Amino acid sequence: MSENENAFKNMINETVARQIAAAIAKAHPTFNTKKFMKLTDELKPLELKDRVKLITKYLHANLPADYPTSLKIIVKAMEESHLSGFSLWPFSEYISQFGLDHFDLSLKAMYILTQKFTAEFAVRAFLLKDHKKVLKQFEKWATDKNVHIRRWVSEGSRPLLPWGQKIPLFIMDPTHTLLLLDKLKFDDELYVRKSVANHLNDISKNHPQVVIDVLRLWQKGASENHLIKLNWITRHALRTLIKKGHPGALKLMGVDGKASIKISDITLNKSKFKLNDSIEFSFHLKSTAKIPQKLIVDYAIDFVKANGKKGKKVFKLKTIQLDPKEEITITKKHSLKPITTMKYYPGIHHLYLQVNGHIVSEVSFSFM
Repeated sequence: MSENENAFKNMINETVARQIAAAIAKAHPTFNTKKFMKLTDELKPLELKDRVKLITKYLHANLPADYPTSLKIIVKAMEESHLSGFSLWPFSEYISQFGLDHFDLSLKAMYILTQKFTAEFAVRAFLLKDHKKVLKQFEKWATDKNVHIRRWVSEGSRPLLPWGQKIPLFIMDPTHTLLLLDKLKFDDELYVRKSVANHLNDISKNHPQVVIDVLRLWQKGASENHLIKLNWITRHALRTLIKKGHPGALKLMGVDGKASIKISDITLNKSKFKLNDSIEFSFHLKSTAKIPQKLIVDYAIDFVKANGKKGKKVFKLKTIQLDPKEEITITKKHSLKPITTMKYYPGIHHLYLQVNGHIVSEVSFSFM
């Protein structure tokens, strides 16, 4: 099978390595580009994060041993080159691996880096070593004029940041970062508020009541304009709890845990599917309540795993308000295209309809 040129790992490739070498050599003319590029033979078989670590290893081997000196070169390369995005990840990794004994210098470098890429992964090592010092600086940066810095304050301190080191202290005690989120909750940029919501969603997985209490507190006394922002944060912060049918989360969203509805005419476009197909399903929903009711409608698929067991994954569908006896037909298409986070295995699967966190109907299909 030929190599997939669009594979995620190819965001870091030989071309990127050469661009990094050129940027470093411009900032530090004695840099041995030829020696650095010997990494090429080792690069191709590796996945994304290992490619980043390999380039970091070769940077360390070919830059001055003195960290403040090498960091100065890296910062100059960042500021004076056209490197951007994932091309800067090895610089982030360099700071994370070798900068812990130079806290202040490293934080300043990450501040610069974040404005061009992100230091959300690099800062994790510093939080693990001295969380109080990082959080004190983050409190100041929570009001920074740069949107990427403000977002970094929330994203970098998330307890369960995807791809990042977990912060056990923040997992056990979420109060450490709540002050930061409080400063960011009314941020003008959705980019920042989305990170706040994701951060709260992380917390909700271990401390659901903390998140519910915080959101309820934020809503008290908030202006109409700020309530619009909070409503968006609330929907996204509670998504995991809503999928689980958590009563407190449902109440905060303004829905009754027990919906008065009738589901009928659930249909699939076919009964057997293969890779790259799309499941198209529809169903009829009727309110049987005597008063208007708000409904959070989701669907779930019980996927077959590699070991033959099932694993249910819930997907958002829509939130609706229905008058008494009002009826609606809902349709949805779900792609079965391969993605890096999901592999499909043959067997009988189940598709469930879920309203206000409760399964109300199901239908089976086979995947070949």
